[in-house]
Amino acid sequence: MEESTGLRERKRERTRKAIAEAALRLFARHGFHATTIPQIAEAADVSPRTVSGYFPAKEDLAFPYADAQLEEFERRLEQRSPGETAADALRAWIPEIVERGTEPPEDLRLRRRVIDADEGLRARERRYMLRTRAVLARAFATDLGMDAEALEPRMAAAATLTVFELLGRDVDPGDPRTALEALDRALVFIGGGIGALRA
Repeated sequence: MEESTGLRERKRERTRKAIAEAALRLFARHGFHATTIPQIAEAADVSPRTVSGYFPAKEDLAFPYADAQLEEFERRLEQRSPGETAADALRAWIPEIVERGTEPPEDLRLRRRVIDADEGLRARERRYMLRTRAVLARAFATDLGMDAEALEPRMAAAATLTVFELLGRDVDPGDPRTALEALDRALVFIGGGIGALRA
């Protein structure tokens, strides 16, 4: 029974990935708004209903991994071990994500171009960033023994988010080692700032 469930899950993940990849290529070729769900379904060799079953909104196709990654990000920060700071947890978790490589570097570059070319997708990305900032603020507030609405945890969260944005735009996704080195330096800097605030 467990093996059957595992096979089903793997098949579902392959289908989901095929739909996301087909959508990305069509968005890059024709633009987000000009691409239709039937076109994506045909390119992925599934029915339009299947596409909508996996991705209820067309915008979900531009961010196929964002919700799962954000949930994992929140879980990692909330379930960190005693004495582990938010900055320490990020320094441990982010290399795992980079090494796991949900998407190949060329797809990451393509996705960046698709999002940058569409105002609606940029707005949706900002909403993800706001959710991420709220998660970070809560984690830093715990480290500082403050309310998440206090100025200091919100400043630390904003600084961390700025680092993520800069790395996402300025570091070549095809060179994860350089990205991790830059990220590590940034998190040392942020961790030092949090340490100074705690002192």
